[in-house]
Amino acid sequence: MAGVGVNSLFRDGLCVWHVVFGLCAVIFMLINSGSAGTPLEKAVRLGCYDRVRISRGQWWRILTVGFTHIRPWHIAMNLYALYNLRSLEDLFGHVWFAVILLGSVAGGSLLEYAISRTRYSVGLSGGLYGLMFSLFLLMIRYHSVSGLRSMALTLAMNLAINFMPGIAWQAHVGGAVTGLILTQLFLMLR
Repeated sequence: MAGVGVNSLFRDGLCVWHVVFGLCAVIFMLINSGSAGTPLEKAVRLGCYDRVRISRGQWWRILTVGFTHIRPWHIAMNLYALYNLRSLEDLFGHVWFAVILLGSVAGGSLLEYAISRTRYSVGLSGGLYGLMFSLFLLMIRYHSVSGLRSMALTLAMNLAINFMPGIAWQAHVGGAVTGLILTQLFLMLR
């Protein structure tokens, strides 16, 4: 009897977006339940971006930040966006979808680390910006004129969010640029 491997799980209908969605939901519940500290303290323990800890060698936080959310509206918006971008997994395949999403989270965190002094940050937004700009690049490349107007409006609204207080715009911009680079690499290699 063969064991259940990662490849067979993904072949049988599990998707990367399912895994990311589930991890975000579980970590959100852990952050917002119990009484062992504030939600921020729990988010720190569970992997949010923490500039001081990153500078001391906890580089894994540039990726795990994507799974941590504190506010209900934040996780709701991010998981809704992930759900709406899930069709890119069919286009790219599981591996490249994961590379673009998680690579964009890391790229966003690295830009935030390089040019911001923010101590803490949470959320999947850098990865989502990577996917949004990836989709925008594909629409341009394949001349999807009907979708371009709608996508341009979506991007403009999302970019406007960057001017709200407490938003890590550096992570959004870093994620968008990383998503564009990784999508171009995907297109060159296929």
